[in-house]
Amino acid sequence: MTTQPPSSYDVRHTGAGTVSAVPEPSLDPRVTRSRESVLGAARELLVESGPAAVTVDAVVARSGVAKSTIYRHWESRDELLVDVMKCSAPNLPPPPDDLDFEAAVRTLVGQVGTMFADPEWARMVPALMMLKHHEAGLAHLEEKLHQEQLDVLRAVMERGVAEGRVNEGYVLDEVAAHLIGPLFFALITDEITLDQAFCDRVVDRFLAGCHL
Repeated sequence: MTTQPPSSYDVRHTGAGTVSAVPEPSLDPRVTRSRESVLGAARELLVESGPAAVTVDAVVARSGVAKSTIYRHWESRDELLVDVMKCSAPNLPPPPDDLDFEAAVRTLVGQVGTMFADPEWARMVPALMMLKHHEAGLAHLEEKLHQEQLDVLRAVMERGVAEGRVNEGYVLDEVAAHLIGPLFFALITDEITLDQAFCDRVVDRFLAGCHL
């Protein structure tokens, strides 16, 4: 199965739940519009009714894009689902290099908090969780995306080690649980206001105990 999009386009999650195919200058805008329509339709079907609802026929009916056009871009429904997951996964950029450890942690947690507070992203989370368990072929992609996000967190923690704020023996998954876990809990329960103040309290508690 091909899991990388062709080099002539880039599929991204652009915030507020938007699915966008970002073209290179040489790509026909009509192709870009068709891809956006297909990915958007597949995404909405996934959110509304789960992975089983995302069939090529259903995407054709929802998007208005011909089945032959869809198969020119994706060889199978599974390939389409891979791209849906890719473009829905958040892009978590590393904090700027000139920030010290504490500022970098606050920036990173603030970015995650902003993403989780997006109502459209909140709609996607249950569907994506179902998708990765429903479709065995997506497990590798999900792990790859997870590792990319952990790499960003690891780079921030290494700043803490360099500054003497963090012990070298830290466990990265435990760090993620302390920093991201409360935000995810707020997201799935909707019982906590996911604002900057909450993110700051999460970071404050983490910093108070991270050098034990």
